[in-house]
Formats: sequence, C-alpha cells, structure tokens
Amino acid sequence: MDWLTSLYPEVRQVLEDAIPSCWPQLRSIFDTIFAKPPPLLSVAILPLVSCHAVNGTAREAVPVSAALLAAEVSLRIFDDLEDKDRPGQLWELVGEARAWNYASAIHILSFEILSKASFSPQIFHKVNQLFIDAFFYITVGQERDLIGLSNSIEDYWRTIELKTATAYSAACASGAMLGTENQQLIEACHVFGHHVGLAIQIFNDMESIWQPDGITDLKQGKITLPLLYGLQSQHPERDELLSLLTDNKVAIHAERIKEILDHIDTKSFLIWAALKEREQALEAIKICPNSQGREVLESYITGMFGDIDLLLEKPEGDKT
Repeated sequence: MDWLTSLYPEVRQVLEDAIPSCWPQLRSIFDTIFAKPPPLLSVAILPLVSCHAVNGTAREAVPVSAALLAAEVSLRIFDDLEDKDRPGQLWELVGEARAWNYASAIHILSFEILSKASFSPQIFHKVNQLFIDAFFYITVGQERDLIGLSNSIEDYWRTIELKTATAYSAACASGAMLGTENQQLIEACHVFGHHVGLAIQIFNDMESIWQPDGITDLKQGKITLPLLYGLQSQHPERDELLSLLTDNKVAIHAERIKEILDHIDTKSFLIWAALKEREQALEAIKICPNSQGREVLESYITGMFGDIDLLLEKPEGDKT
C-alpha cells in the first residue's frame, strides 16, 4: 500500500494548485476538509489503483484522482444541502447560498484540473467526456430520487445505478484508460466500479436506518431499498407497511417501520445483495494483470463489509 499512500500528497497538491488565488476562503474550506488524507474507501483513490491494476503507472492518474476528489466534495456539499440530515456541515457554517456557491465552484474545479493535466489530446478527450457523461447520469439519478420515481426495487435499482454506481465505474474506467489501451481491461475496471458503487449504496441505505450519522432516512420519509424490500416481500406486517406508505406516514412511524424491517430480517437481505455485488466485482477484475493493483481493488470492496456478524447483530431485546 506504500505505493498508493505515497501518491496522496501529489493528489492534494494538484488540487490545491487549481484553486484560484483570488479566493482564499475556498482554500480554507479545502484545508478543513483535507486535514486528513483521503480514506481508503474514497472514490478518489480508484483511478490510481485501477491504473496500477492494468499495468499502468499509477502516478499518471494523479490528476484524475484530484479531479474526482473535487467532484466528491462538490457532490457531498450538494447532498448535504438537499438532505440537511447531518449536523456541522458547510451549509450550517456559511449559510445555504454560500454553500451552493462553493459546491458549484468546486464542481468546475474538477474540470479545471483535467484541462491542465499533461494528457495527450486523445486521452484528455476520452477522460473528459467520461466525466461529463458521468455527471449527467448522476444528476439524472438524483432527479429520479428527488421526484420519487423509485417505488419498486427495480425502479430504485435503476436510480442507484445512475446516482451512485456511475461515479465508481467512471473512477475505475478513467484510471484504466491512463494505463492501457486494452478495451477489455478498461471494461473490466468499469464493471468492477459499477458493482462497487451498488454495494456501497446498499450499505449506505442500511446504515441510514440502523447506524445513522444524523437523521435516519425513515425519519425523513425516504423510500430506500430496506423499505422497498419490506413492501415487496410476503410477511404478516406487509399490509401495515403498505398503509403507512400510502398515507405518507413513513416519517411519523419511523420506529414502527424499523421494528417491522427487523422482524423480517431486512439486514440479512441487504448484506446478501451487497455480497452478490462483491462477487460480480471480483469476477470482473480477474483479468487485470498487475497483482498489486488487483489486490487493492479486491481489498477496497471486501473491506467495506468489515465484521458481517456485527452488521447482522439483532437489536437489543429482539430474540427472534
């Protein structure tokens, strides 16, 4: 892992160099956000690792990782503005209007970084277009989420493919593009990222109910995969769940809904679904020639599962 962590300072430097000198406040925002290096599960490390996995030089992907890091920050600020479910976020510190302004500027910063990278014109066009397409797909997925188009598992799956899986597949494919011209290897990394993104969203949906960092999705009245599973499964309390959804009372009866989801062992279903995504992700990168890079990709998706027994732990007092 030393080869990977040694590149973090370079990624941060590329990002800092792109910040306009006329806007010191923007630099201070980044100084706060990047007080620590990117976490292992940051989407921004995936171009570096994917490039390495296809026998490329990981350092070539540093600008792409820096651009993705900016995009990741921008999307997180937008997400916090929409959800307002976590305390202490940027919009609380500087106000909603300034937070929107910062997020928009940081979004542009990601393309500024790509435009200044020393890529060949052909590679720049491919990577830049990949980013543009990914942002459009992500916003389409977010739109579907905001207007409530995900009322079945099939619809919800399409939403998270657009909103979440797109980001991870683009991250992996862009890194691979810098390391090889072999389309099979690029596609393998793209498919890996797609399944990683789905697994991460499944875990996010689970954590938002059982281990929330702020207000739970249920208390916000959100319809996510755990609730859709409860609605589409056959069990004695299904009609009650359906009535709460029909009457738009998800937020009011969040605790009762959580009890029902516990009764039907929803967490086991979610972990099974995430494991299926992991299986497909690992299968996709078997053809990647560099064992070091491939092993880090494998660790990336395997590490998010942590202690499965702990994840499956039943609520206190529930002996069923």
